[in-house]
Amino acid sequence: MKNLLNIFKLIVALSLPFSLCAENLYSNLNPEELKRLNYLSDNIRCPKCSYGNISSSNAPISKDLKEEIAELINIGYSNEEIFDLMEKRYGDYVILKTDLDDNKTLFLVPLMILIISILLVTTYTIKKSK
Repeated sequence: MKNLLNIFKLIVALSLPFSLCAENLYSNLNPEELKRLNYLSDNIRCPKCSYGNISSSNAPISKDLKEEIAELINIGYSNEEIFDLMEKRYGDYVILKTDLDDNKTLFLVPLMILIISILLVTTYTIKKSK
């Protein structure tokens, strides 16, 4: 048990410099700009990965894109300008934000199927009980 505690202390001591470096990565951004960076990186898909956004990807291109987005925010680009720039560079595939107006059927079809199935089961059980 004492050996395990010493190993834990060693791991914490070795990981401390890495956590300090992570805080200084985007030191030129204020808290509001960091929120924008997180929002943008959560809504832009990694060009190398087929499923994740750039904030959850460890691919080098994702890290580069996140740094580029931080620079664009620092310069003064708006969110829409950054989305447009990434869309022009990598195509429609890279944008993860979904617009409800464009995809109403995608969201409404499962709800309609659920309502219809509840009605069918209810009418079947009422008829069966009589």
